[in-house]
Amino acid sequence: MFNLGNKKHRTCLILLIISLAILLFTFFATDGLTGDKEFSEYTQEDWSIAMFPLSIIVVSGISTLVFTLIIIIPMMLMHPALDDYVSKRKFADIDSDTEFLVFDHNEFKCACCRSVPQNGVWIAIKEYDLKTKSWSILEEGRYIDNADNVFPILQKQYGYDEFKVFYPPN
Repeated sequence: MFNLGNKKHRTCLILLIISLAILLFTFFATDGLTGDKEFSEYTQEDWSIAMFPLSIIVVSGISTLVFTLIIIIPMMLMHPALDDYVSKRKFADIDSDTEFLVFDHNEFKCACCRSVPQNGVWIAIKEYDLKTKSWSILEEGRYIDNADNVFPILQKQYGYDEFKVFYPPN
């Protein structure tokens, strides 16, 4: 998955944008250098003037392609694992007593919550790993006094930036 928080992804994206900008600028800025001549009318001097911008266009075009592939290929390789997660494993490890689930923004972290009358709300936090295709338990069996306190705890301790609440059918 593409993640702007990852230094490699952010660097590749910045270099891709710079390379594409150089490519487009060189292409459009040098468009009027030779005038309205036909291709067969180019002289040796015209070719010597055009070689520098042409080499810049070729190099920036190749670097744009390379940075694009560096970004796209890992996403293409992760697609089968992501498809498996969405179709089979997203709700596979849910306890039958779970009242509601709280997912983070990309839905790879999940908090299974259920009410326990004498202790408050019981939560178990799990995280899905696309490489191993399995859920790992970050914390099991924590009690929180109030259901309203679940969201601040998930935000502060587990890095939830968004909350998607899901109520499984009983």
